[in-house]
Amino acid sequence: MNRILNIFILLALTFFLPGMVQAEAAKEYPFWRLVAKSYLIVEGTMNVPVAAIQKAEQDGDHDYVEVNVAIKTALKGKPESQEFKFRYYTDTEQYGGVPRQKIISLNGHPVIVFLQNVREKYYLAAYVPEAMQSASAALADRVRKEVSAQEKQIQESESYAAGHVLPKESEVQSLVELMVDRRTDPGTAQAVYESVIALGKDAVPAIIKYMDDRRKLNIPKITLVPWWPDAHEGLVHYGPETVTDVMSVALMALTNEDLTAIYNGGTELERAQAVRIWKIYERKTYGNPVTR
Repeated sequence: MNRILNIFILLALTFFLPGMVQAEAAKEYPFWRLVAKSYLIVEGTMNVPVAAIQKAEQDGDHDYVEVNVAIKTALKGKPESQEFKFRYYTDTEQYGGVPRQKIISLNGHPVIVFLQNVREKYYLAAYVPEAMQSASAALADRVRKEVSAQEKQIQESESYAAGHVLPKESEVQSLVELMVDRRTDPGTAQAVYESVIALGKDAVPAIIKYMDDRRKLNIPKITLVPWWPDAHEGLVHYGPETVTDVMSVALMALTNEDLTAIYNGGTELERAQAVRIWKIYERKTYGNPVTR
């Protein structure tokens, strides 16, 4: 059963985010995005299961292993205790993530680790080598400054959205109401989701404004034609459960940015994190859009 769950989580973190995992490693990963995608950033010392990782490499039989971390300092988030575990996939380097030799070399040494929380378990925040780095005062200071800046950006996004009518806001608001209307049938729901995306990039700030809506979708299913260049699938199917989830799908399609992983539903913590990330993106990308 655990083996099946592990495979499902890996799929959710790779193939359900089509083309995005490989894209993370294709270019230098923006530091702000690594910080934004991290639910928890800690400085501490890892106890790495070196033998299990080496065996996986020799046998070619890869799976998740648990890495223990003794925390010295929490740079973002509040860990439940001073010692905790995160899950490391032994072939994550195939997707551009932290190589096996790197995590082994950092065993027992001071590190700064960037982590996401998926289904109440910790994983590295992104498929990039920078998700795990040797600890230094300079890196810790850089993290703290970026965390502080992002908190301000979230507040600025909320303040601006509350005081202004954003481009295409009325259209977004009307489409959201149709999403949750019990009279909306499957065909109409699909058209509604497509209409949100059809509003274009100008609507992104308004979509983010109405993203923090946890109401259940009447039809929790969306099918899209792939929009990424190297797509091989004819259609891509998602199973969002709430307005927040489906807005994540729309934002991914409009921006080609993979900032969240709730396209097929998620926990309330994951949804709250997704909303925060997109508000940071909105401030960095759009600033103060012209009102109508």
